[in-house]
Amino acid sequence: MKPAARTKRPSGFAQNPWIKRIASVIGLLFAVYICVLAYRSVFYEVVIIKPVMFCLYLSMLSLCAMALMIYSRHQLATKIASFIMLPALLPIVIMCLGKWVMIIPLALCAVVIFFASGANEGTKTLMGTIYVLVYILTALAYFIFTTYLTSTTVKKTIESGISPSEKYRYEVITTSGTNSCTTVLLEPNDKDIVKSSVIYKAKGYDRTLCVKRPLTEVKIEWREDDLYINGERWFTPEQAKKGNWFNKSVLSGLLSE
Repeated sequence: MKPAARTKRPSGFAQNPWIKRIASVIGLLFAVYICVLAYRSVFYEVVIIKPVMFCLYLSMLSLCAMALMIYSRHQLATKIASFIMLPALLPIVIMCLGKWVMIIPLALCAVVIFFASGANEGTKTLMGTIYVLVYILTALAYFIFTTYLTSTTVKKTIESGISPSEKYRYEVITTSGTNSCTTVLLEPNDKDIVKSSVIYKAKGYDRTLCVKRPLTEVKIEWREDDLYINGERWFTPEQAKKGNWFNKSVLSGLLSE
């Protein structure tokens, strides 16, 4: 009796376990990148200056990461990444709502990898249920906050500028409503993260220099890095340094708008 023929196991580059491990690590790094974007979405204002370029960049990055993670879906690093991306995406969705060129590529990748990963189906069902509840509750809390707890006054930036050294910038903001006023805000101009297609504008550093009630025209003048309002000096770099004006706490960055 002839022995049963052995099934030939696939071999080659595609079946190399080290290649799959490397691919899974790259996928995990992409999940970390989403966490970085989530941090920037909370503590920075995301200003997309070139939407098409930014969308293409995120789309290509997401497609490459998706392909690598599907290829290495049974690796531990890929399973971990599949559970990290969806909750990490939540701050991006909430804080950058409406900036779909940023949200859609990342969301598609996160959802596809969550379902395509080699994690246990029971675990995916449990985690998926938790994620849905977290998204619903967070969206509800955000809706309540923005609808009922925010001020009804209307703010408008009528003037802005940068100091001669480009270290500081100011904004003149008018507030209309029951307490109408003109406010001059100052903040550092060297803490932003500037990329070719997007600027992450630092939040939580702004400081109110003066408030004029009711609405009043103000004249802003720079003399070197000293700021004068209506001919009166209101700011010097030495004053900011001594008072630690621009040392931001975590809470101030989180609550700033």
